[in-house]
Order: sequence, then C-alpha cells, then structure tokens
Amino acid sequence: MKRVLILSAIGLGVLGLVAAYSDNTEQAKFSTRAENEADARKRKIEVELKELGEHPWAGKYYEGDGLGVGVSLWIAPKSGFVFEWHGCLGVYDRNYGPVSVADKKLQLSFTFPNTREGFQGLSPELIPVSWGQRRYLVPPDRIVDFCNSVNAGNEPRKGIYGLHLLRRGDEKKSVQGWPNIPREFDRYLLKQAISTEIVAVGAVQTRPSAADWKFKDTRVTLKGGEDLGLRKGMELHVTAPDDVVESISVREVKEHTSEGVMTGIGVETPNPKVGWKLSTQPRWARPGQTADNAGKPGGQ
Repeated sequence: MKRVLILSAIGLGVLGLVAAYSDNTEQAKFSTRAENEADARKRKIEVELKELGEHPWAGKYYEGDGLGVGVSLWIAPKSGFVFEWHGCLGVYDRNYGPVSVADKKLQLSFTFPNTREGFQGLSPELIPVSWGQRRYLVPPDRIVDFCNSVNAGNEPRKGIYGLHLLRRGDEKKSVQGWPNIPREFDRYLLKQAISTEIVAVGAVQTRPSAADWKFKDTRVTLKGGEDLGLRKGMELHVTAPDDVVESISVREVKEHTSEGVMTGIGVETPNPKVGWKLSTQPRWARPGQTADNAGKPGGQ
C-alpha cells in the first residue's frame, strides 16, 4: 500500500509539473520577449516581401470584424510566419515559426502551444486560394465556409473586414472568374442561389460558449435535397420572415429532403417555424449577385 501511495504521489507530481509547464509555455507567448521576437520577425518578413515582389501566397493577411476578432498573419517562405489575434481587450493570442509547403498546402510549425478555440489559435495548414489578383489563405476544414461566403455575396469583400484571411490591400482589387479552390469543392460554388423552406422542426439543445451565454441548436427538416443541389455544409439564410436574421447549416442531404441545424446565440434566439423561407443568398446580398454568378464551375 505504501508503495502504491508513493507511486501515486510521484504520478501526481509529474502531472503537476506537466500542467505547470503547459501554463508557463502558454503564458510565454504574451511575454515582452515574445512580443519583441514577433516584431523582429515581422520586420524580417516585410523585407523579404519587398524582395519577392508578387508571390503566390507570401504577404500580410487579415480576417476579422474589427471587434473581438482581429486575426493578422505575416508570412514568407524564408522568414516564416507571425500570427496575432487582437481584440477589444488587447492581444488574445500570438505565435510564430517556420513555414513549409507540402501537397499544395502551407504547413505552419508553432513555437508555442496552438489551441484553436475561443479567441485563440490558427490552423496549422492553409490552402492558398487565388481569385484574380486577390490572395486568400483558407484552412482545409473551412473551404466549404469560404464557398458559402462566395454564394452569399460576402466575398469578394469590398472592405478589410471579413471571415477569411485576405492579403492586405487585396480588398481594393476587383476579381475576374471564380476563386481557384480545390477541384473537389467546385460543386459548392453555385450558378444560382438555392431556395427552400422548413417543413419540420425538431429537438432543441443548448451548449456553453466561451462567454457567459449559451448556443441554442435547433434541428430542422428542409424541403429538397440532392434534387435541389443542396450539399452537406452549405449555409442557408432565412429570407422570410423579414425580421429574422438567422441561418441554417445543412448537416445531412437525402434525395428529396435535408436535415439542418439553426444555431442561435443565446437562448432568447427565436425558434424556427415551419414555412420559413431559406436561401443560400441572404436577402441583404449585393444587388445583381445572382446574375453575376452565372457560369460558376459548379452547382446548378
């Protein structure tokens, strides 16, 4: 028994050391030393960018809303990358390290722990996506989200703020053709907006958020599926009633019906109802977006 207790104590001690090391390395990224190192790397990257000129993916990138989400990325082949997440309370995250290319993806090696949750973290893999003269960097697990933004008219954006890493200054550049995404995702880019409606409302579940409110997930059944061109991961926006601004993520697609989830921020979010009208293009999309989409590589 004594031996077991000693071993247990040793085990707990090791766990404590591991936890302490994890906490220390996590906090190190916010230190003055890390800030100075990040600034030095940024200067080195900017020098390399001037020497490179036009490049398939090197540059300074940004995504965010100007409030809690402000992700900046400096990246170049030789000098590596610097990633920072700024919000209204200051720096939420910071990391840096070397970058390599494998299978047409950028591979980022992080100096500090990289946790992708809340207002922290960056994908360790990024896919360079060109669109005319614009350059985006999109994580592999967010290519469908990028297509949703295109279908909704949120990309190509006209200002700096947006949901995807765009090279700074490229928001001023017009585009021709369509984004050069991996071919297997072409079918997510729609020639015309898809419209449908809710035919049944299912269970409601709540889950915690990083803040003091909860997410509210409500399952719904949609009219139409493969016959309409709906695909798993597509985003549908409520177009009627007019006073609802929610959207629904498609989770399962059958031949003539689909299953989706409406995620509300806070339990006070209105419950979806049978008959609500939905579309891949929100009602506030830029005028003429559907007409401009004619000739896209995939979809209807």
